[in-house]
Parts: sequence; C-alpha cells; structure tokens
Amino acid sequence: MKGSIKINRKLIIVGILLIICLTTALVMTMKKTGGIVGDEAAFRSRPKTTPAGMVDPNIINKGTNSWQGQNYINTAKSALNLVNQQRANNGLAALEWDDSLAACAMIRATELPSAFSHSRPNGSDWYTVCPDIMYGENLAQGFNSPDAAVNAWMNSTMHRENILKAGFVSCGIGIYENGGKWYWVQEFGYY
Repeated sequence: MKGSIKINRKLIIVGILLIICLTTALVMTMKKTGGIVGDEAAFRSRPKTTPAGMVDPNIINKGTNSWQGQNYINTAKSALNLVNQQRANNGLAALEWDDSLAACAMIRATELPSAFSHSRPNGSDWYTVCPDIMYGENLAQGFNSPDAAVNAWMNSTMHRENILKAGFVSCGIGIYENGGKWYWVQEFGYY
C-alpha cells in the first residue's frame, strides 16, 4: 500500500509539473508572437448547388473601428496578397478579393472581442453570418500587421490547410480594433 501511495504522489507531482511547463510554454509563445490564432480553423464542404445571392457589403457598421475606410481595405488586401504569395509558393491559384466575404468577415471580426471562437456570441455557428457564401474561416487576435497575422496562420496546421485549400477561389478579410487589440477574420468561398 505504501508503495502505491508513493507512486500516486509521484504521478501527481509529475502531472503538476507537466501542466506548469505547458502553461509556461503557451505564455512564452504568446509573448513572442504577440497574438493568438487558436488551435483550430473552421471549414464546411462545398454545396451541391450554387448560392442564391451575395451579401451587400454596406450591411456592416464600421463606425466603432478606430481606423476604417481605405486604411482597412488596404491592410486587409495586403494580408490577402501575403496569403496569395503562400498559395503561389505551393502551386495554387490566387484567391480573388470578394466584397461580400469581406463584409461577412467584418461582422465576425466585431464579434470576436466578446467571443473569440468559431461560434458566434449567440452560440450559433460561424457561417450563419452569410451561410450561402462562407465555407472556411481563420481567426487571429493580437497581431497588428498583415505579416504577423498571416505568419501565425501559416504556422498553424488547420489555418494553413484553409489557406492552401485548392477548392477555395475567393476570400474576404475583416479587421477590427478594440481597446488596442486587433482581431482578424479570414473568410473563404468557393465562388
């Protein structure tokens, strides 16, 4: 009995040390990269039918962004250019900028401060913003440049898979700044 108690104590101590090491590694990684991409990306299969319509890019309210308009568009398109460089390096066609997907991405970006997740703040799935056109989603927070956000996505297996998915042909990126923290959303489409 004494032997098993010593073994159990040793296992508990090893477990606690392992948790401390993993937590420290996560904190150090976040400090080094300056942001978070999460451990998963979101993806839905291509539908059998063509979607009925697109989204009006004017449906979003960009008024709470501390920077908006052309600055936002230029920054988002710079990120798409970096994504397309990665696709070209892997023998894939460039993604086309899609205003409707960008509008959907902007809606999702404004939701992230309250729920950094592929679920929306109301608990519904990420693609319910624009279910006819959204088929892949990458999220990031805390990165204040296109280079940093795209590098983080490319260093995450699931985010990289979305970026390099041959079937995707369009992309929209939403960027939202809240309290000095940047939130990035990349939406992918088949059309």
